[in-house]
Amino acid sequence: MNSIIKRNGFFIGLILGLIHILITCYLFFSQDPNAFTDLKIGMLKIFISILFGIIALLIVKHKMNNLIGFKDAFTSYFIVNFVSSILSFLFFFVLFNSFSSDVKRENIKKSMVEFQIKTMKQNNSSDIEIAKVRESFISFNPFSFIQGFNSTVKYLLRDSLIGLIVALIFRNQKVPL
Repeated sequence: MNSIIKRNGFFIGLILGLIHILITCYLFFSQDPNAFTDLKIGMLKIFISILFGIIALLIVKHKMNNLIGFKDAFTSYFIVNFVSSILSFLFFFVLFNSFSSDVKRENIKKSMVEFQIKTMKQNNSSDIEIAKVRESFISFNPFSFIQGFNSTVKYLLRDSLIGLIVALIFRNQKVPL
């Protein structure tokens, strides 16, 4: 792997991670427990991640004399999102397990359950499916290391799929895949 890709991806990933940490701090100190399930904030975080991934890709492309293949394009995008995801996850885990009250965690968990059920109702899920989800949320702890890590991996996979599309768009046709 090219050192330009690694350095650039790591540096921009740190910046993106810090932005995600600032958003998490804003949500944490917000008085609204529904802030963590706010669709606008979630979409903003996705948009910022895509934007920073594209910026990293374009910087690498520029430093490589405007020649970048699919693999290098995807790698630069992926490193940015990987570093950011790890930083965000570690901060979230430490913040909620060290500085958050049980009441605050329970309110956020309740908000997450309500959001999931509301989404299922909007998608015309059956009452049986909704009851199963409601039952599964009894043991759900979004603040545990395992649950947080699982969520981080799922979001990283989502970002990787987006990264594949972005790399396909920004790669040079003359450079081999």
